Amino acid sequence: MPYNAGMFVTTLSTKGQLTLPRAVREALRLEPGSKIRGSVDASGRLVLVPDLYEPSELFANRPKVKRQLSVAEMDAAVVRGAKRGHL
Repeated sequence: MPYNAGMFVTTLSTKGQLTLPRAVREALRLEPGSKIRGSVDASGRLVLVPDLYEPSELFANRPKVKRQLSVAEMDAAVVRGAKRGHL
């Protein structure tokens, strides 16, 4: 169930830790030990993004590649797709 209640408030502890509300943790499928990537944007806002998957996990069940394309072949495929309105 997506969390869409808008902004939430959390308090920074004396140890520099934040606690995310349960609804947020559940919506993002965060469990103890989950990794969260963070950054500060150009407006000075803290941006947190769950790091739910390792890159190797994203491709673990991917079918084997049957053929490889050259850069020229990929460029030509992009041009064909653009002409068909797929981009």
